[in-house]
Amino acid sequence: MEGYLMRLGRWVVLCLPLLLAGCVTVDLSVNSRGTITQEIALLVPQRSAEGMKNIFQRYLGQDWSVRILEGKGEQRTVYAWRSVRANPEAKLMPGLTAQFRRRNHWFRATYEVTFRYDPTELLQTPEEKQVASNRPVTVRVHMPGRVLTDRSSVSSAEGNMVELSLDPLQPAEVRVTALGILWWRVIGLVLFLALLLWLLAPYVPHLLQALPRRTVRVVQR
Repeated sequence: MEGYLMRLGRWVVLCLPLLLAGCVTVDLSVNSRGTITQEIALLVPQRSAEGMKNIFQRYLGQDWSVRILEGKGEQRTVYAWRSVRANPEAKLMPGLTAQFRRRNHWFRATYEVTFRYDPTELLQTPEEKQVASNRPVTVRVHMPGRVLTDRSSVSSAEGNMVELSLDPLQPAEVRVTALGILWWRVIGLVLFLALLLWLLAPYVPHLLQALPRRTVRVVQR
């Protein structure tokens, strides 16, 4: 067990420089039911692709799917993904947890996701901390609705996407709130009104005839 942990530590040290140098893309997509899909894509030379795939698999865990995608020329993309339900809370990666809340209104819903980062779980050795120093990590979060910056702890957003820049050595807590439309309720209301009109259509002429009519007198002089 101790030997395995030592090998794992060496794999982490090899992988962290690439993860923290901006060579990797991290996307977190949140759906309306609280499921978060994590995607990590790393562009590497062809000769390093298989080794990096093994590093990803051992570091992230067996519940991640990792594959090598074809690229241009000698380049390959190591792509890893996983879906996890964060309702109410889930651990996304070592040191990173997410908590999801949803509040339904009449035809809209409010979605709130809180991300908490603890560097002590991810960076445990002086070598790992040295690698991570002065290298911010960029994470893109995609929400199931328009992001409300006035109700979030982020300063800006582009529609349903926010971009976070985190210092790997500092703990952080980020809250993102979004507003989405409950289309199934809107469609259900439209179908109900259409059905109601269809059922009442045969009675409309009788109802119109039953309405009292005003008599207009014409006075001739």
